[in-house]
Amino acid sequence: MSVGEMPRKARRAKGEGSLYFDSELRVWVGQASAGTNPVTGRRRRVKVTAATKRDASRRLRERIAELERTAGAAIPATVRELVEMWLFREAPKSMSPGTLSSVRSMVSNHILPSLGNAGVSELRVEDVEALLDGKADEGLARSSLIKLRSYLGQAYDAGMRRRLVSWNPARVAVIPQTSGARTGRALTPSEARSLLSLAAEHRLGAWVVVALTTALRPGEVSGLTWDSVDLEERRMVVHRSLEWHRKEARLKSTKTNRSRTLAIAESTVKALRRHHDVQAEERRVAGPLWPSEWSQLVFVTQNGTPLHPSNARRMISTMARSAGIEGRVTPYDLRHTATSVLSAKGVAPELLADLLGHVDTRMVFRHYRHPITPTIDVAAVHIEDALNA
Repeated sequence: MSVGEMPRKARRAKGEGSLYFDSELRVWVGQASAGTNPVTGRRRRVKVTAATKRDASRRLRERIAELERTAGAAIPATVRELVEMWLFREAPKSMSPGTLSSVRSMVSNHILPSLGNAGVSELRVEDVEALLDGKADEGLARSSLIKLRSYLGQAYDAGMRRRLVSWNPARVAVIPQTSGARTGRALTPSEARSLLSLAAEHRLGAWVVVALTTALRPGEVSGLTWDSVDLEERRMVVHRSLEWHRKEARLKSTKTNRSRTLAIAESTVKALRRHHDVQAEERRVAGPLWPSEWSQLVFVTQNGTPLHPSNARRMISTMARSAGIEGRVTPYDLRHTATSVLSAKGVAPELLADLLGHVDTRMVFRHYRHPITPTIDVAAVHIEDALNA
């Protein structure tokens, strides 16, 4: 080495990664590629931080060594790897493509940025609750917080089944109280009658009649096909639902993967007969332009294409305003209304659960029964008879 020549910095050995000083965070950062994740097939990237360069180098070496030790056993080392294992291996078995896409988006946007680099066995309940608290402060609705906890919990459940983790911190994490989240509403019988009156004059009024008289999910109403409706016998078989994924529609099984056969009211039969006649005329006028792929759908646009959820939302919202109903009314509120009206008439919760397509009565009690009269009269009606018996 000649006089005045600066000593060259030794190049780090292959596999040791790189070290640099983050001037903004005032910490040393170590990064490295640690081969391929045997669980997901993706490249593993390691990142550590420390107050000194020496500590960062040591932590990086230890982290790489840990991954190399667990690689053969395919054990996820971080929350990110565990969640990705669940998303790639288990979630597709029980979720439709549309649902899986939504779950991936929520996980990527809300869970992994905060918890992804945490050690899979080091995650604490307090870490999960801190995530949920922060998301509540950002304005996420309680329903979204419940989903986030559920997705993380399902990932840890998958890990426990494979004996990759010993417990599930997400399952015992408490969701913070939030305000402003909308819950479903039930129209009063008077409001429901007003809506039905307007529906008689609307091209898709039968959609409203079916929703209000059968308590189907909006996707189940839009997914009805003529071969599943028997107007002579006054019954319909509900076994499919219309789903949209990346601007494409498809028919899939119902939410619970169960079919159910429902008797339908005479008013519903009349509405569907009128609707059938109108649709037949529209098909005749359209001729070959009417798409054959969706020719069996009961409810379609004027062009014969499937109804997008936004079509139903706009229709219900417009009709509700025209009927003088105050506040927001959504397609799902018609399902709530039908359930609440039947409950007020004394229909047993078990029968309501069958009607709604639920496996038990928990969802009925939790979400679908709403008071539709201003006065609770159960005591006044029944107490004297009971006491004097």
